Amino acid sequence: MVVFSTAVILGIAFRLFKLPSIVGQVLAGFLVGLTGIIGNSSLDFMRLLSTLGITLLLFLVGLELNWRELKHVGSAVVKIFLCQTIFLIALFYFFSISILGFQPLNSFVLAIALSFSSTIVVIKILSEKRDLGSFSGKLTLGLLLLQDFLAIILLVLIPGLQNGFDLSGLSVLGMKLLILLLVINVAGHLIVGVIMKYLIRSTEDLILFSLLWFFVCLYFSVQILGLSAEIGGLLAGVSLSSGWAHYQIVSKVKTLRDIFLTLFFVLLGLEVGSSAVNWSLVFQITTLAIFGKFGVTQISCFLAGLKRKISFAVSLNMTQLSEFSLIVMSIGFSKGYWGNEIVSAVTVAGLLSMVLSTLLMLGTSSIYRFIAKVFPSVFKATERDSRVAGLKDHVILMGGDRTGRSILASLKKNGEKVLIVDFNPDVVKNLQNRGELAIFSDASDPDVLELTNLSAAKMVISTVKDIDDSMALLSLLKQKGITVPTIVDAESATQASELYKAGASYVIFPHFVSGLHLGLVMKKFGKDTDTLKKYKLRQNETLKEIYEGEF
Repeated sequence: MVVFSTAVILGIAFRLFKLPSIVGQVLAGFLVGLTGIIGNSSLDFMRLLSTLGITLLLFLVGLELNWRELKHVGSAVVKIFLCQTIFLIALFYFFSISILGFQPLNSFVLAIALSFSSTIVVIKILSEKRDLGSFSGKLTLGLLLLQDFLAIILLVLIPGLQNGFDLSGLSVLGMKLLILLLVINVAGHLIVGVIMKYLIRSTEDLILFSLLWFFVCLYFSVQILGLSAEIGGLLAGVSLSSGWAHYQIVSKVKTLRDIFLTLFFVLLGLEVGSSAVNWSLVFQITTLAIFGKFGVTQISCFLAGLKRKISFAVSLNMTQLSEFSLIVMSIGFSKGYWGNEIVSAVTVAGLLSMVLSTLLMLGTSSIYRFIAKVFPSVFKATERDSRVAGLKDHVILMGGDRTGRSILASLKKNGEKVLIVDFNPDVVKNLQNRGELAIFSDASDPDVLELTNLSAAKMVISTVKDIDDSMALLSLLKQKGITVPTIVDAESATQASELYKAGASYVIFPHFVSGLHLGLVMKKFGKDTDTLKKYKLRQNETLKEIYEGEF
C-alpha cells in the first residue's frame, strides 16, 4: 500500500511538471528500495503483478497495432528507420563489446533494445504541443510504429536465443510460434469474434470476455507450448484488433494495465534502490542515448533527403530510451543475458533520458533557432526562387496544408496572388505540381523575409500552430521595421493575447471563429429550415475542390 501510494503521488507530481509519470513511479520504487522495508515475499508478489502489467501492455499494443499503417508511413520513414536502426545497433553493439565486455549475442540483443525510443513519452509531448499532425510528428510516429514491430520481434526471439543461434532450437521455436499464431488468430476471428458480435450485449460482458480470452491465450502460450506470457498476450490483442469492439476494450483495459504497469516500474526502482548504481555507466548510456540517437537520426534524415527543421525536430523526438528497452532488460536479466548492474544502469539512464528528452522536445523551436544562428552554414536557407524576385502586392501564406488549403482556395477565388511557404517537402511538391507558387522554408527562419520578398507583400497569413514560430515571425518583422499586416493562428485565448501584444494584426482563433459561424448558421436556420442542407451542399462542393481525392 505504501509503495503504490508513493508511486501514484510521485507520478502525479512529475506529470504536473510535464515530465513522464513513469519516472516518478521508478523514483518511488528507488526511494522505497533504499529504506529496505520490502521483504522477499512482497518482492516476489510484485514481480508476478508487474509481469501481468507487461503482458497487458503488450495485449493493448496488439489491439492497437494497425498493420495497414505500414503502407502509409511513406518511403522517407522506411529509409530513416533502416539507416537509423543499422547505425544505432552498430553504435550500441560497439559499446557493449568494447566497454561492457559482453559476448557477441548478448551485445547484439542489448544493442537492439537500446535503439528503441519511447512511444509513450513522445506521443504525450507531441500531443501537448499539438504537433502530432505536423510533418515531423507524422515522421516520428512512423518511426515509432516500425520500432514497435522490431521490439515485438525481439521479445519473441529472446527466450529462444539463450543457447545462441542454434538452428534446430530456432526451428522448434519457429514451429511453436507458427502454431500459436494460427490457433490464436483462427480462434480469435472465427470463434471469439463471432461471440463478441452476436452474443455480447453489455460493455461489462465485453471486457470480462476479452480478459478471459487474454488469459486463455496466456495459458496456451506458457503451459501448452512453453513460450513466454508476453508473446501470448501480444497475439491475443492482435487477434481482436480487427474486431468491432477493440476500441471499447482498449479504453477500459488501459486503466487496469496502468495499475499493474505502475508496479513494474516501481519494481525497477526497487531493484535499483536495493543495489549499487554504476553512475559512470549511467552517464555513458545516457550520453549515447541522447547525443548518439540525435546524431544518428540527423544523418539518417539527411540520407533520406530531409534537412533543416524537420530533421532537427525528428532527431530531438528520438533522444530517449524506451519503456520497451526497460522491459527487454528485465526479461533479459531473468533469462541470464546480463547481470543486475547493467539493468540498474540502463533503468536509471532510461529515466534520465526521458526527462532530458522531454525538456528538449518542449523547446524544439527555440533550440533550433539558436543553433541555426550559431551554425548558419549548417542550416543554410533554400535558394531564392527566381519567380519571387519581382513579386509585389502578393499574399504570403505560411502553411499550405489543412487550414491553409481552404484559405488558399478563398484567396484564389478573390483573384489574389499567393505565395505558399511550407516546410513539408511533400506539401510543397504537390502544390507545385498543381501549378501553385510554393517554396520550401520555415516561418521562423530569418531568411524567410528575403525568400518571400516579404517587404513588398500585401499581407502575411500564417496557419502555423507553434506559437514560438509565430512569435519569432512577429519579432523578426518588428526588428526589420516591416509593417505588412500579419494574421497568425492561436490555439487558446492566452496565446491570442500574447500574439496581439507581439504585433499581430489579427489572430485566427478556431474555436471563436467556428462559434461565430455556427451562430450565423442558426440565425439563418430560423428563417429558412433548408439552411443546413444548402450549407452542406456548398461545403461538399468546396471540399471536393480543395481536397481532391480525399473527400
